[in-house]
Amino acid sequence: MPIYEFHCKACRQEFKTLRARDKLSDVKCPTCGTERVARLLSVTAQTQSHALPEACGMPGGACCAMNPDACACRN
Repeated sequence: MPIYEFHCKACRQEFKTLRARDKLSDVKCPTCGTERVARLLSVTAQTQSHALPEACGMPGGACCAMNPDACACRN
């Protein structure tokens, strides 16, 4: 279940809630209890799956981390 961020239009508090997508219509502000809330755009986090991102001059270090002997930036 994803975490959604909201802004309360009544008390102007921002809050997060863990909700199923089909339950977004019944979100209430935990501070004042109103249903006058607006969903905010959330920032997502990305992680790198390879071991040595700094070893390569290519974006993300993909060629060195996956096959150092055939790395295009070292040849």
